[in-house]
Amino acid sequence: MKITGTGKVVDADFHNVSWVGVTKAGKAVTIKITNAVNLGNIEWTYAEKNDIVPSVTFTSCYTNTNEAASSTDETWEIDYEGDSLPSGADSIILGAGKLYIGEHLVALTRGGGSFNVNREYRRINADGDRGAVKGRVVMEGSEAELTMNVLTILERVDELYTSIETSV
Repeated sequence: MKITGTGKVVDADFHNVSWVGVTKAGKAVTIKITNAVNLGNIEWTYAEKNDIVPSVTFTSCYTNTNEAASSTDETWEIDYEGDSLPSGADSIILGAGKLYIGEHLVALTRGGGSFNVNREYRRINADGDRGAVKGRVVMEGSEAELTMNVLTILERVDELYTSIETSV
């Protein structure tokens, strides 16, 4: 198998990406982001007697700027197993998990990861306002990112990174 860079971002580089883990009570928790693309570099650090564990970041994308402007739906969701949210210590999300692209298990995690929703808010201020005013704060945008430290699996490397193809 040969892995090469294509030099272009194509529709096939965008995926629905999810991290599946558990709470302290053993209930499944899944974080999903849609139309996600990894805009990061391939950075593999080699060390004797150690595995390659790169950090990969997937950024969710809207499918159309007009759609994004008229819709308030964001490109992420968190699913908990069961009919109600756990409470107390049982609601703690543990760091171990698996990274999926679509329905495919792409990598196991080592060293955890992070989930961030970066939002941009705009305050509509008038002269004399002492700060933000209820009813005059607008969310302008939202971008979800899922970053995982993964054990690299070569058979799925073209799904982990953008602008990559594999051939025999």
